[in-house]
Amino acid sequence: MRNLTFLMFSLFIIVSCKNNIIESKNSIIIDNNHFEFELPDESKELDGEFKNLILQQNNNIVYLALCDTNKSKYLFTVSKYIARDKMSIEEAFTQSLETTTNLNSDSLKDNFQLIDYKTYEAQGITIRYKISMHFDKIYTIIYYFMKDDYSNELYEIKTSASKNDLSSAFKFLEKVALTVNIK
Repeated sequence: MRNLTFLMFSLFIIVSCKNNIIESKNSIIIDNNHFEFELPDESKELDGEFKNLILQQNNNIVYLALCDTNKSKYLFTVSKYIARDKMSIEEAFTQSLETTTNLNSDSLKDNFQLIDYKTYEAQGITIRYKISMHFDKIYTIIYYFMKDDYSNELYEIKTSASKNDLSSAFKFLEKVALTVNIK
């Protein structure tokens, strides 16, 4: 009986630890060692045909992964946009709030709604995000980054979620945003 109790207690500890694996991180460095961030260990970079299809829609994507947070799975992307002239992160962020992505579909413009946006301090870091809704069902969360907040290169990290999963997706992406380092 004592061994059975010990075995049950050990199993409980193992299951509890397994459910907290979200804290374990995987450091990723992309774009010629210029952009670094952390994802949960269970994340997998996507490659092959699916990635090629996504890149046909948006060739600014430099990284694509499926992230498992033990609660949900998120498609995670990093995009990089290059402008002719340097600008501040505030200028770029304001432009992103005033425009929408046009994927050669007039109906996308009609079905786009800006839900929330904010610039705030977290852990001593200034971060910027926006949340938009598409076709009344898909919510997209985007965080924005520039080296030294002034550049001609703008990075975005992004994920999408349903309304029911929006809070969890936001928390996931904020954790990733707080790990971003641009060299």
